[in-house]
Amino acid sequence: MEPTITFYVVEDDQTDFNYIDRAIHEIQPDLKIRRFLHGAALLAHLQTITPDAFPSLIMLDFYMPVLDGLKTLRQLKANENFQQIPVVMWSGSSRPEDIEQAYRLGARAFHTKPVLFEDWQEQLQTTLRYWLRTVELPHLAE
Repeated sequence: MEPTITFYVVEDDQTDFNYIDRAIHEIQPDLKIRRFLHGAALLAHLQTITPDAFPSLIMLDFYMPVLDGLKTLRQLKANENFQQIPVVMWSGSSRPEDIEQAYRLGARAFHTKPVLFEDWQEQLQTTLRYWLRTVELPHLAE
């Protein structure tokens, strides 16, 4: 039996989340997505679940209220229970220092958010193809 693939999307902007959700479900209709509005909500949730329920991938916005993407990433990678969960960062910014810091803290990829829905589709299709078909994801329940 194939393991359930679950993506956590940490995104405070409703329009951006709608694009992400719609594009993912057009590409992979059975993919389970759970949304969090900021990093603190994600971290609180992760503390309440067992490793077998951890997401396959976290898609993390860079700029958010309460706990931003970099602070969230830093806390995820500092916790040995969550270190192996792959994190892809998304940002409206493509500042080199933001990109460098995200990778230094353990992001597996960094994407600049597109403007048009068609561009979201293309970017997410590439992302999903890579994470669902190309790489082997860790088995976090072990």
